[in-house]
Amino acid sequence: MNALVVIRGNSGSGKTTVAGELQRRLPRASCLVVPQDTVRRHMLRENDVPHALNIELIEHIAAFGLTCGLIVIVEGILDADRYGAMLERLTGSATRAFHYGFDLSFDETVRRHADRPQAKDFSPDRMAQWYHGWQPLPFVDEVRFDETWGLAAIVNRIYDDVHAAWTAV
Repeated sequence: MNALVVIRGNSGSGKTTVAGELQRRLPRASCLVVPQDTVRRHMLRENDVPHALNIELIEHIAAFGLTCGLIVIVEGILDADRYGAMLERLTGSATRAFHYGFDLSFDETVRRHADRPQAKDFSPDRMAQWYHGWQPLPFVDEVRFDETWGLAAIVNRIYDDVHAAWTAV
């Protein structure tokens, strides 16, 4: 069995923090986290543009984890237009797939960003260039987290969903 967990949302919404907390909760060596920022910005140093190499590389890394029977968490802004087809292919190759999205106002993402170590790396003006609001994926109903959801509640929700599926096998 394998499982795909997709966590999408605007910059500063909490995706990376949630993915890290989930990985810490899951048994050691059972979960692979594939952060879009790591692949795109650090491994490839490329811009987020259509048909960029990071899209295919994210898919290959995640597919490898699924082939190995892991819980694979793909997290990032993951714009629906650019990344949707890749996420749909991954969803089709997973035994179980769970999709979550942060649906936060721009003001809320800026507020959350201010508490991050990356706050000094880019300004709210820069974040405004990336902000796109809610972008649903056309092939799946995502669980939407708005600003009323706290970190613990989000982590618990996703963990409970994945754990129930993982232990049901």
